[in-house]
Amino acid sequence: MEENQGYVIRQSVLFDNGRGIALGEHPREGFVTWQFTEEQGRREYYWGHYYDDGAVAEKDYADRAADYQRRFRVREVKRPIAQQMREAAEQAGERPAPSRREAPDRGGR
Repeated sequence: MEENQGYVIRQSVLFDNGRGIALGEHPREGFVTWQFTEEQGRREYYWGHYYDDGAVAEKDYADRAADYQRRFRVREVKRPIAQQMREAAEQAGERPAPSRREAPDRGGR
């Protein structure tokens, strides 16, 4: 799970120009939306909007992403589905399902 300044990144969208928008949550401080730049897999976050209300932060996240995409005519970079599934499992605090080799023997089924 990615973190920045103690905030866990809950959602993010990356555009084809290497910029993006992220939504973070801190256990005591609330919520934030940031713009970021990604280069060589490393993100630099800036221009934070801070909130106490998660619903307001989620709306700001969606609005900022849509506005950026419209203004700069960029496209969202889609990650491979396997990567999306791993990230979703991490966020949910789950372990990935075992592969067939790791699965327990069920006795000749």
